[in-house]
Amino acid sequence: MKKKLVALLMAGCMLCSLAGTGIAASAAEEGRTESVTVGVLSDPENMGPWSGMSQGRIAMLFSVYEYMVTREDGEVYGVLAKDWERIDSKTYDVEIYDYIHDADGNPLTASDIVFSFESAIATKNYSKLNVVESVEALDDYNVEFKFNKDLEIGEFENVMLECAIVTQAAYEASEDQMATTPVGTTAYKVESYVPGSELILRDTGNYWQTDESLVHGTSVHNADEIIFSVITEASQHTVALQTGAVDVSNGVPDTDIAKFEEGGEYAEGNQVSIVLDNLSYDITYNMSDSSVFKDDLNLRLALAYSIDKEGLNLGAFNGNGAAVKDFANATYPDYNSEWDSEDYYDYNVETAQEYLAQSNYNGETLTLMYTNSGAMEILAQMLQAYFGAIGVTVELVGYDQMMAQQEQYNAEGFDILLRTTGSTDYIVNQWKLCWDSRDYQEVTGGTSNFTQDDKLQELMEACLSVDTYGEESIEAFHDYMVENCYGYGIVEGPINIVHSEKISEIALDARNQILPGACVYAE
Repeated sequence: MKKKLVALLMAGCMLCSLAGTGIAASAAEEGRTESVTVGVLSDPENMGPWSGMSQGRIAMLFSVYEYMVTREDGEVYGVLAKDWERIDSKTYDVEIYDYIHDADGNPLTASDIVFSFESAIATKNYSKLNVVESVEALDDYNVEFKFNKDLEIGEFENVMLECAIVTQAAYEASEDQMATTPVGTTAYKVESYVPGSELILRDTGNYWQTDESLVHGTSVHNADEIIFSVITEASQHTVALQTGAVDVSNGVPDTDIAKFEEGGEYAEGNQVSIVLDNLSYDITYNMSDSSVFKDDLNLRLALAYSIDKEGLNLGAFNGNGAAVKDFANATYPDYNSEWDSEDYYDYNVETAQEYLAQSNYNGETLTLMYTNSGAMEILAQMLQAYFGAIGVTVELVGYDQMMAQQEQYNAEGFDILLRTTGSTDYIVNQWKLCWDSRDYQEVTGGTSNFTQDDKLQELMEACLSVDTYGEESIEAFHDYMVENCYGYGIVEGPINIVHSEKISEIALDARNQILPGACVYAE
């Protein structure tokens, strides 16, 4: 059937304001289904509320657990939190609804919020909670959060989104710390779980939030039953969709997507929905003292202008991704659309060769490090070819994910790094993942790629400060990065979701994971 481009977090779910003055989608009878089966690539393994993250766990998280807030299309809305107030730069007071209960009927109060956060912090699985100094119940429905630093833009919301909330009563009643029998505050409860095979959730019919205007996308429950079918081989997702064993999957290989599009052999009864990923593929140069790039802006610019970003999109993603115009992508609410019309190292072989001629490059072989994966392999090979076309010899060095994480901080290990970065909130927090030297000082002596630039750090901190965050600070950082070319974004990949016509609208969370309860159904 026809291919459809889906907006992030579309879900058919309207948003509501923190105080509940807006509109939200409800789990009304229209658009519901009795059952939906979702193909997932990995088993959730441990479904406990504060276990370590994994691909399988992320796929089912919002179907089982709720958080203090949720984020939709770049905006933050309260879920368990009814309201919150910034007392000072290190203190927030949060009010929760006074009628929350979990899927077993246990009432949830402020003491359960304290229990959940203290338990999550104790696991050390969640680095975003490291800023929490203390969590205290002021009364049954008000909680005080104290932090060990002045919070920056988005940090409070990220803390509220980092900890799954459960009642202490349900957790302590669990024989396995909810590893296989989680009880959250969503509308769903585990009916059965066969490790490595299948997880079945069922709507309890007793969801605590009865005010439909306050039900947000991550809490909508349009399916009576949700079945997560674990299919570890990507090619088998194609088979499962073809045979009707699953209704939706985001695990179909890129090479099989055309089979489900108009004219494809499996198009009848199926549809492809393409979503741009929030992750961007970026290049950073090794800016350590011994690097050829340290004092050679011309060489950095030569390589940047030699890359045909649209060519990368076609070669790696069949044209379903997008060339980017920043060290991030346009999915963020604070992205400046005016950047789209700027020259962001737009492909120009003549310009690249002119910069190369002015550089200090003398023919030595440079190393490009990347993580071994399908898309990364293709992009790395294409980059090698583009660089070679202007006369720069590049050797490819691929690592598995664990080794790549380690070697990217080895100043002698690479010259050019192909990486991915992404955030679920603001563009400035994607930038922070590379360019905030406070996070890397002890490891690299500068930013993640060894850059030592006081002006860059000053601009980075201005973007992150609650007091100075805004269009002016964002533009200043973007312009400075373009001018100095320490690194740049190249392309944004797609997420290919294939689903049967049983689903009329796909719903996604902020990580672009399928929200089966919030999808809109044709039956």
